[in-house]
This record gives sequence, structure tokens and C-alpha cells, in this order.
Amino acid sequence: GTVFVVQWDKVYLQGKEDMGSFTFQAALHSSGRIVFGYKEVPVPVLQISASQHPVKAGLSDAFMVLNPSPDVPESRRRTIYEYHRVELDTSRIASRSAVEFTPLPTCLQHQSCEMCVTSELTFNCSWCHVLQRYL
Repeated sequence: GTVFVVQWDKVYLQGKEDMGSFTFQAALHSSGRIVFGYKEVPVPVLQISASQHPVKAGLSDAFMVLNPSPDVPESRRRTIYEYHRVELDTSRIASRSAVEFTPLPTCLQHQSCEMCVTSELTFNCSWCHVLQRYL
């Protein structure tokens, strides 16, 4: 009820199965924390060929646009636009390691007028008495 975990178990790089398998997790906590856990990393991430196996490690916001494909009129092509990327230093990813992202405080955490007006956030949020929530 407070955490959602996705695990990739015994993942092999295509054409490089002899290197060994990777096992890792992403845990999304209801508090907003995100933890990446690396159980098995058989080879340093920096040694993985970027052209054959592009490695992305970190967080990013993105949105997807579906466009008609000029080649096949009844199909659509997906284009993903990334922004606000936070990348991990891949040299630090190793077996039995973890990386934790902790959210910065926001207006969303306030559950009452008192909490909102007494907060020390550096941006302007305010409490709406009619809606009984922050704005």
C-alpha cells in the first residue's frame, strides 16, 4: 500500500549474454521517494556500448505525441519528448548499490491552511478556504 516495486530479473544484453545478467529494481514510494536498487551488475555500465545498448539511468519528465505515419496511413508513429532530465553518474552503478531520489518540499504536502501559511517554501503557495486545498 505504500510502495510500488518493479524488478527486472536476469536481464541479458542482446548479443552479449556471456557477460552475465543484470537484476535491478525501481521502487516508487507514496512519500514521493524513488529508489533504484542494483542487485547484480556484472559489468561496469561505462563499458556497455552506447550504440548497441543505449543506457539511460535517472529520471526525466516526458510526453508522447502520436503522429500519422507517412509510410502506413492507418498506423501512428510515437514520438517521445523528454525534458527536465536528472541523470545518474553511471560509474557509480554497481552490484549491491542503490540510489535514492527524495522529493523537494512543495505546496502539495500541505493539508491545512495553517500548514500552508506557516511553511518556509521559497515559492508562493496559498490556501483556498472554499476548496479546502492549496493553490
